[in-house]
Amino acid sequence: MFIYTAALALVPLSLAAPVVDRLAPIFRAADVSGRNTTGGYIVSIKSNTVDPRNRLQWLSKVLGAQGITIDDDTTQSLALDWSESIFNGISGTFSTEALNVLRQQPEVAWVEEGSSLSLIVG
Repeated sequence: MFIYTAALALVPLSLAAPVVDRLAPIFRAADVSGRNTTGGYIVSIKSNTVDPRNRLQWLSKVLGAQGITIDDDTTQSLALDWSESIFNGISGTFSTEALNVLRQQPEVAWVEEGSSLSLIVG
């Protein structure tokens, strides 16, 4: 009876704990000094999850739900207009907090640091 009571006492604590199902992996691309030399990130979006025409709206909604705004510097750094047949995702400069929020989204496949798709796609 004691074990049953003790287990029931822990239920409210387990319900209060934050739930993070998964985090999209982040791949580190660094120079020889171990630093992210570009400060940029590529965020790969899973197929058939975000309409390529609405990537900025999706990003604003996801970050805005956590009280994170897309400031002018980030908006200027965002690259959103790639053809989905080439690459489905976004890149730009994001804060650590924004990256953590993005990595929690089920639409995000992976994140890579220190790279720029502008070199790949032009």
